[in-house]
Amino acid sequence: MIDVGIVDDDALVRHALTTLLNAQSDISVAWTASDGEEVIQLLGSPKNSSVQAILLDIQMPRMDGITLSTIVHKKLPNIAILILTTFINRELIDRTLAVGVNGYIAKEDSIESIAGAIRQAVGGNLVLSPGPGNQLRTRTPSTADEAKPRPTEETKAADASGPPELSCLSPREIEVLKLMIDALSNKQIARRLNVSEATVKTHVSTLIAKLGVHDRVGAVVKALRHGLA
Repeated sequence: MIDVGIVDDDALVRHALTTLLNAQSDISVAWTASDGEEVIQLLGSPKNSSVQAILLDIQMPRMDGITLSTIVHKKLPNIAILILTTFINRELIDRTLAVGVNGYIAKEDSIESIAGAIRQAVGGNLVLSPGPGNQLRTRTPSTADEAKPRPTEETKAADASGPPELSCLSPREIEVLKLMIDALSNKQIARRLNVSEATVKTHVSTLIAKLGVHDRVGAVVKALRHGLA
């Protein structure tokens, strides 16, 4: 059973999420809170002892979701944090990923999608629903981009190896990292690349070590910061 906490300043949203998530066979809502101050009080309480994931809104009174995510991640790094919001834009997604959240999902998503996101995040995966995922992968061409020369064979080869900042990674590790950005699990990556799941785990562990980060989320954030998508 996956125990979760819900943070939202709208009582109706809290009630609806609690009812719908409790209807899932493997998810149970341990507590709800209306803002970050309440959550800080709950973190050290018995109610939070078994919580594995926290769903939280990004705009709330007294403390915003990004500040709260930072505090929770520092205090309890093993708890998966998922932003559940109606605000979908690139800047917010980047900021939340940078503080260690495990997922950014839209409130308009179905309860099945939200429940699935919780399961994936608890399993150690980065989760982005279609809206946020598209925001991360979309690049608005700038004037400088338009003025760039056409790629040569040499630059094409360099692109295949990823950005220069990720040159420590092999082409296969770049391939795995791109699929991690798409929020695929190890099993899904293995199927996509037609290799064993154990091989994917090895690639993931190796690229995490090479990038000098602590986990999958850190690897994805670093990759996105350096323009890999």
